Amino acid sequence: MLRRRIFGSLHNEKFRHRGDEIFRVEALSDAVFAFSVSLLVFSLEVPQTFHELQIIINGTIPFFATVSILFLLWYQQYIFFRHYALNDLTTIILNLIYMAVILFYVYPLKFLFSLLISSWTGINLFPRAAGGIVMANGDFPQLVILYSIGYFIIWMLLYIMHRRVSYYSQQLALSQYELLYTRKEKRGALMNSLIGAIAALVAWMGPDWLSGACYLLIPFVLTINEKMFRREARKIGVPLRVQQTA
Repeated sequence: MLRRRIFGSLHNEKFRHRGDEIFRVEALSDAVFAFSVSLLVFSLEVPQTFHELQIIINGTIPFFATVSILFLLWYQQYIFFRHYALNDLTTIILNLIYMAVILFYVYPLKFLFSLLISSWTGINLFPRAAGGIVMANGDFPQLVILYSIGYFIIWMLLYIMHRRVSYYSQQLALSQYELLYTRKEKRGALMNSLIGAIAALVAWMGPDWLSGACYLLIPFVLTINEKMFRREARKIGVPLRVQQTA
């Protein structure tokens, strides 16, 4: 399988993979992700002049940034089904909502990356904007709110999906390490969703710059969550590395 070839080396040996086969809902998810990338590709028209080619080349950074985010979201979903292999109706519905939100946010996400890179580098990534006005001064908070709502929903869905894993923990026969890891993933998803909610609230109340700065909390949240995971593992004596046998 292509998935196994690509991600086999990334497999956490301390976490037993319960999903060896690809469910139909996963196959549908793969198709949705592929369609999302296709939408980004289709938005790139075949250049008719060298100037148009330069415009496309200038847009490669936001294009690859958007594809990278899509890949990370796909990988989150891939790992979830490999670890737990949940295929109940509620999980399927949650996953379908997850896919729908990602599909909807493809263009807003690319627009946001293009706007940020254009403002940082001075490169005009919006040559067709009427009068050269990409966004009015009062529109930025609305853009942050739109992005933050999507960010909140995506991570909240991942949080709810991992909560369902806790509900089925006995049936899945999760080990102590797997329980701790699942708790870490659930806690991390909740923290990320709260960042999105706070950013949307700040964008609505102001000031504008502070709403975007909320996302600078992400690396700190990831670091804190990892430290909490390691401290909990040490507290109950769960090794974090695979024991090597002679």
